[in-house]
Amino acid sequence: MTPFRVLYGRDPPHLVHYGRGSTPVSSVEQHLEERDRMLEELKKHLMRAQQLMKKQADAHRRDDQFEVGEKVFLKLRPYRQRILANRRNEKLSPRYFGPYEILDKIGAVAYRLKLPPSATIHPVFHVSQLRKAIGEYATSVELPTTLTEEMEVILEPLELKDVRLDQEGNKEVLIAWKGLPEFDATWEPFERMKDQFPSFHLADKVSLWEGSNVRRAPPVLTYSRRAPHGVNSRVEGKI
Repeated sequence: MTPFRVLYGRDPPHLVHYGRGSTPVSSVEQHLEERDRMLEELKKHLMRAQQLMKKQADAHRRDDQFEVGEKVFLKLRPYRQRILANRRNEKLSPRYFGPYEILDKIGAVAYRLKLPPSATIHPVFHVSQLRKAIGEYATSVELPTTLTEEMEVILEPLELKDVRLDQEGNKEVLIAWKGLPEFDATWEPFERMKDQFPSFHLADKVSLWEGSNVRRAPPVLTYSRRAPHGVNSRVEGKI
């Protein structure tokens, strides 16, 4: 369905190609010729844009093929990354689960995996979510029970681990997440977490940490500037 049909409820009218000499009015003839030139120019730009998008997509496309019986890792991206603020050291990048055995190939780009009996998610995944397992591996963290339509993990906060103030004086909270190991706890902005997960009652939990427990984040880098000769002073700064 085209945007025109969505807006007007019908398909756009067909533009008849102009033939030279089909009108005796010179101004109309000039207008129609200009319209045809503009349409041809638009077609060229659209074709060029489509070729560029295809080239960029092909540069990131992998032609992986797997065989039944092989083992692969399953890549799932945490859903909350799209909501909370980006951070410099993002721990919750795409996570790999498995490896799991391939039971069947579905069409050209999808595979059915042998998931654990406790898994509640659909076992068919697109090839882009799979990575071949080379060697022997022990099964990793247990699979999540809930995914979005885009096959993203829906994470929920489990426990408040700590509270601090960043260098701008904004409150941050260290959150452990359900279904992830404790070392994957991450620092999150207090206000965003409170708005995103109201049922977690973050404000009540943070109140227990107020006062002497709240600390300011350490500077990333501290430097000392040498004082001029004969002056006994030291200047420190943060980067």
